[in-house]
Amino acid sequence: MIRHILALLGLVVTLGTVWYLYQVDVEVDSMGKVKEIFRKSDLLVELGKKSANAGVLDTSTAAPLVTADETSKESKSDEADDKLKALREKAGHVGGFAVSQLYKSKCASCHGYNGEGGIGPKIIGLKLDDVSTKLADFKSGAKKNYVMYGLLQNLKDEELETLSKEISEFATKAEALKQ
Repeated sequence: MIRHILALLGLVVTLGTVWYLYQVDVEVDSMGKVKEIFRKSDLLVELGKKSANAGVLDTSTAAPLVTADETSKESKSDEADDKLKALREKAGHVGGFAVSQLYKSKCASCHGYNGEGGIGPKIIGLKLDDVSTKLADFKSGAKKNYVMYGLLQNLKDEELETLSKEISEFATKAEALKQ
């Protein structure tokens, strides 16, 4: 009876985790909209500066900002790119380097998009052997963690090895971004 309850609890946790991972994937995909948000906020800041300089809200300055010439648009785009880069650095390199769909679906929601940690511990900087051993232990149940067990129990050994190799390369990829 207790085994059935534990199995049901494990199923509920697994389903909840899968739903949460789906939601995180949607959030990661929406990060592409950040550049547009920066562009719009830059326009609002510029509008605010011009109004403050005039001492009153001057609506006549709004039209030229929206219909600027191509040079102005390019400089705004460059500024937005710089601000987006700064935001990524502040956010722990969210989306700083590409990760596999397997990592996104199984690991990113807890360990961060690039392994910086979050709900789960930081995994960036771990060595290949350490990651392989830990993943194998979680999958086998030798190391107790119901969430990790639920996520890894149906993965093939090749998939575990792929994840291990990918995670062990995070530190190198992050260092390459800094240069």
